[in-house]
Order: sequence, then structure tokens, then C-alpha cells
Amino acid sequence: VLCLNRFSINLNRVFCLSLMNALNLNAESLLILCLSYVIPFLFSVITNVFQLGFCLFFLNFATGKTAYVSDLLYGFFHHLGKSLKLSLATTLVSFFCMLPSEPILEMLLGTAKLSVSRVLLLVLAQLVFLLIFLPLGLALSQVFYLALDYPDLTAGEILRLSLKVMKGKKRQLFIIQLSFLPLYLLGVLSFGIGLFWIVPYQKMTLTLYYLDLMKPSDPEIA
Repeated sequence: VLCLNRFSINLNRVFCLSLMNALNLNAESLLILCLSYVIPFLFSVITNVFQLGFCLFFLNFATGKTAYVSDLLYGFFHHLGKSLKLSLATTLVSFFCMLPSEPILEMLLGTAKLSVSRVLLLVLAQLVFLLIFLPLGLALSQVFYLALDYPDLTAGEILRLSLKVMKGKKRQLFIIQLSFLPLYLLGVLSFGIGLFWIVPYQKMTLTLYYLDLMKPSDPEIA
């Protein structure tokens, strides 16, 4: 999830840079910096609100209720302010978690000077950032599900509740997430066609994980 959020930010940044190149804007200007980082980040915060709708759709499907396509827009029409705050929190974690990967990618693509020592330094920095922010990302992974189950709670209360319910469960979720990497590799090798099956399969797996996590018999929730 963190990587997908970061990929969305980078994709939006590539779009902004392409637009600015088409407009012949100065690459060193402050405007370039804002357009290439701030706007893609804000756009990702807005699009991440869809996560609430996806959670609702798969929760309805998993619990035998009727799931509608309109559920995907739930976050934009119900508690939009709270949805944006939750989206901002998760997007920030994703952004910082994968932050050192961007200059590495730029060097590999030839847009920055390639240096072995610099690459090693950035790889080390990436590992440090992962050790810091990946556990936090896993701890906040349930915020959108919890926002649906506890609509009266504020964004801050939902964030704290997610930290509570994921205490001691982050390793388990990490292993589940890691198990999807071979499937995503196959999806890429199939020119993206396989992703139309893999992404819903992963989302349903995570939904069932949440339902199991929140069972009333769980002593940490009771």
C-alpha cells in the first residue's frame, strides 16, 4: 500500500514535469519545485480518499451485503473532511517511507549523475527510512476500515485506534503484504492484465484480515 501510494505521487510528478516541459518552463524555478512535488502530493491525498470507498465496497461484499459501484465514492460524499485528514496521514507516511528511492530512480534513468558511492548512500538511507516509517504505515493500515465502523470518532481518534488494534500485529500483516509481491511481478509480466485480478484479490484478503482482526473475541479489542 505504501509503495502504491508513493508510485501514485511519482506518476503525478512525471505528469507535471511533462506538462512543464511542454510549456518550456524553467527547470530551476520555484514554480517547477512546487508543481513537481507539492501538487502531485496534494493530488495523491485527494485520490487516496477513494480508499474509504474501496474499503466499504469490499466490506459489503465480504459480509454478504450488496456492494454497489457508487460505494467507491463514499469518502467524497460522507465525512469528506475526516477522509482527507486520514488520507493526508497515510500519504505522508508513504511519501517519507519511499523518499530516498526517488533520486535512486532518477540516477538509474539517467536524469541525474550516477555515482556508486551516492547510490550506496541512498540505498542505506532508504533502508533507514523503511525501518522508521514502514512500521508506522502498517500501524495505520486499518484507518479507513475503522472510519467506516466508527463514524462518530474523529480522525485523530481513528488514527490512535488503528495504532492500538495493530499492536503486535504488524509483522503478520507485513508477511501477508509480502506474499503478494510474486503475484504483482506476474501481473507486470502480463503487461498489467493480471493486475485486474490481483488487486481485487489483495483488497479482499486485507478486508478479511480486518474482519478477523476486529472479532469481538479478540482480547485486545474487547
